Formats: sequence, structure tokens, C-alpha cells
Amino acid sequence: MSFDMDDGKRPSLGVVVSLLDVGNGQSRLIMDDVRSHHTQRETSWNFELFYTHQSHANSTPDEMALSDDTYRDIGIALVARLLALNKRAK
Repeated sequence: MSFDMDDGKRPSLGVVVSLLDVGNGQSRLIMDDVRSHHTQRETSWNFELFYTHQSHANSTPDEMALSDDTYRDIGIALVARLLALNKRAK
């Protein structure tokens, strides 16, 4: 994947994705809505709202061994949420 040069502009709403080791050999992939009061690259994001999560055995994400369907679902959930946050969902 290639990205163009970064112009430094940012929206005020976004999604943070994190990976939490919850113990017992399990991890949780978490997506939270975040908000910023600045629209430039050097900004701080504040938690706004929990969006969704998925649980996995640690070995699955550690080995990048999620199924193609799971990777697709993560991407769809992320892009759909960004469209909704920016009032672009159809």
C-alpha cells in the first residue's frame, strides 16, 4: 500500500484501534471513536465513544494469521465507522 505525501491536515473525529492482552492467552482488538479540537497532524485525541471489539487467541494476531474474512471485516468496520463519523455514510 502506498500513501501520498502527508499535508498535515486531520479531521476532528477518528477511530483508534488498539490490541489488548486480556490474559489467559486471549487478546481483544478494540475500536474507539476519538475527537480532536485541532485539525493538524500534531494533535491530541480524546476518547469519545466505544465502537466495537473482537476477541482472538493471542497466537492468531501475533502470527498475522487472522482469516481473510476477519481482516476484511476489520477493514469494513473501520471504514464504515469513519464514513459515519464524517457524515458520509449512505
